[in-house]
Amino acid sequence: MVFAELVILAIAVILALLLFKIFASMLHLAIHAVIGLLILYIARALGLKVSISLLTILICAFGGALGAIIVIILSYFKIAFVEK
Repeated sequence: MVFAELVILAIAVILALLLFKIFASMLHLAIHAVIGLLILYIARALGLKVSISLLTILICAFGGALGAIIVIILSYFKIAFVEK
């Protein structure tokens, strides 16, 4: 009986740690996405025609502020992410 309880406790701890890692990663991506999108909206407010799409959101989520700056530079030189 004690062994079964220890096994269940160990499984519960492992699952809790895995869920914590998953949610911490998702929170990290969400924070980066918000910061990146904020930078893109500021760029749009300043008159740059930056397209905001699913791709730019993903770039901002994984790249954060640096990703947003790259999107702005590419949009400024009309290479990509230009609003139509």
